[in-house]
Amino acid sequence: MMGDVDRQLELTLGPQYVVEVEDRLTTSLSRRRGSSYASPPQSLDDARRLAALLLDSDEPPAGDGPWRRPLAGGHRLVRLVRTDG
Repeated sequence: MMGDVDRQLELTLGPQYVVEVEDRLTTSLSRRRGSSYASPPQSLDDARRLAALLLDSDEPPAGDGPWRRPLAGGHRLVRLVRTDG
């Protein structure tokens, strides 16, 4: 439990990044509507790890994206956006 507290108190240095993800789906094919999400700001390393997870990749992607991953009935777009705050 103490590790969680220590992690919350860490000072994050350097730029922060938001991971934006959008599922673009054809409703007639997938029977679902697309959706989107933007993560809280985080370090570049954490943002790349999240992007890899969303892209179903073993390796974090390079650059800022956007990266595309096929989905049943559409595709997923993932990109990193640097924040100033």
